[in-house]
Amino acid sequence: MGILDILGIAAVFAIVLYIGWSATKKTQSADDFLMANRSLGKIQAGFSMAATDMGGNAVVGAVAYAYAVGIGGAWYNWGAVIPMFLLGVVLAKKLRTLPISSIPELLGKRYHTSARLISVIAQLLAIGATLGIQFTISASVISTISGINYELALIASVVVVVLYTVGGGLLAVVNTDVFQFIVIVLSVVLVIPFALHAAGGYTELMGQIPEGYMDLGSQGFLAPLSLGLLYMFDYATNQHILQRIFAAKDSSTAKFAYKFSGVTYLVFGLLVAFIGVLAYGIFPDLDNADMAYAALIKDVLPGGIAGIALGGIFAATMSTADSKIMASSQLFVNDIIEPYVLKGKKLEDQQVLKISRIVTIAICVFGIGISLISDSIVQLMYVGGLFYGTAVFVPMIFALFWKRGTAAGALCAILASIGVGLFSEYYLSSHAQGILAMPSNLMAALTGLIVFVAVSLLTPPPAKEKLEVLKENARES
Repeated sequence: MGILDILGIAAVFAIVLYIGWSATKKTQSADDFLMANRSLGKIQAGFSMAATDMGGNAVVGAVAYAYAVGIGGAWYNWGAVIPMFLLGVVLAKKLRTLPISSIPELLGKRYHTSARLISVIAQLLAIGATLGIQFTISASVISTISGINYELALIASVVVVVLYTVGGGLLAVVNTDVFQFIVIVLSVVLVIPFALHAAGGYTELMGQIPEGYMDLGSQGFLAPLSLGLLYMFDYATNQHILQRIFAAKDSSTAKFAYKFSGVTYLVFGLLVAFIGVLAYGIFPDLDNADMAYAALIKDVLPGGIAGIALGGIFAATMSTADSKIMASSQLFVNDIIEPYVLKGKKLEDQQVLKISRIVTIAICVFGIGISLISDSIVQLMYVGGLFYGTAVFVPMIFALFWKRGTAAGALCAILASIGVGLFSEYYLSSHAQGILAMPSNLMAALTGLIVFVAVSLLTPPPAKEKLEVLKENARES
């Protein structure tokens, strides 16, 4: 790397740390730290949600996917568009007005405390697994381009995120996300003209790629469907996304966050997929597709521009990692410590800050461990989703819209969905044919749906207080 590249990366780090430090001065209470005082405006909520989801997997992972399959790899990110719009219309206002701060809390109030405990443990495991994705991407790119040791690059990536997250809480995360969103988009836009020039222009590029490589429908129906379901389950249940909904100042802001992210992905998904095509045209024989974006930065981009592109990767990984870290802190306080350890008592503000910092370090250590043993970005993301989002989605939706759903139905559905999903992923997908070979998250979701409805109808209806509890202390829209 040249001096301009180093300065560019250093500038991204410095600005992020400054924004985080500025937010620290405004964080005075536990509500400030965990929920940004429920005061997020549209720019904060929209840019932050988009940046949070545009993690390293949405850039590096999506480029790798398109490198392997062609322009049809756009569905890696396009799969997010319909879920974003649908949830913005159907779910955002409903969740924003409920007296809850997380989905496990919703399940505990509507069904049973055991549903809350199982779901929060599953979500924390999923956060740890998917946090490893961001650490893996950041460390791999740093190591590949700079030549420094992978483990050292991994630690450096984690330290920067931890520094501003533990100080300013959600406000620091959101405000840095706004800056990181701009850096991510700018870096992607800048890469394309230089890569296209290196490929010899569009006409030359078309002559270097395989037949059918520019077919948007090359992935058929099931692969985009599976990705769409994965995102639907993720966006509807995971705390690192929903924190923006719960922290939004009103329902209009919550809806805007989802819709803005959906619109962004329409353009972003195609741009990133085209970068994957460009990478194949320039480097057709890479051993590891996950390194396609890094190869472009290292060997194609000029000094200074490479630094911006690398800064974009750091911004992408940091914007997702900090949100997952923040989510884990809130989940641990809100859904484990207070309801189970303190039996419903509230922690003092300083206790919240202390515990949150401990959780931050613990979840980062877990994520580092995952990063050291993982060899596939896409696989980590998919299996992480099976641990939580797929299993919880059905009970969560029915908690909001079906009065007949029972605690037994919810618990059985969650456990059955996790079990069937993992069995499908690690056995049926490689040994079965026909309907049994369907995507594992679809298999898990259908299992959860059938089990939830069947068990709910076979057990006594829920008590009236379980149906009324979500109406108590509801917030204004």
